[in-house]
Amino acid sequence: MEQKREKLHVLCCEHHSQMRLSQILLKIGEKSWQMAAYVCGVPGCFVRYNPSCGYFITTQDGTQMEGENVPRISCPQDNQLMYLTEVRPQQRNYRLWRCPECNMSRTNEERSRPSQA
Repeated sequence: MEQKREKLHVLCCEHHSQMRLSQILLKIGEKSWQMAAYVCGVPGCFVRYNPSCGYFITTQDGTQMEGENVPRISCPQDNQLMYLTEVRPQQRNYRLWRCPECNMSRTNEERSRPSQA
């Protein structure tokens, strides 16, 4: 199902740069596996996004860091973890979040609405 999805326009929640879809190694405890995730291209940034996991941070070897402060914005329609898709430099606090499933969007300035994109 995830391969059929079109690529999302995901921004790094830290640097606001466009993330690229990649295969990463994720380690949690003794287990490790490959998974598709969006990765930030800024050197030294280990912010990741996956529609199932939302935003998360790994170490250089792929270990998921616990307790890191990353946004957890849930879609009010289907409870999926949303991704950051737009910021506006002229409006410092503006953030547009989009749901990877239903495409609903919301900002920190307005109520949720279906996306027109």
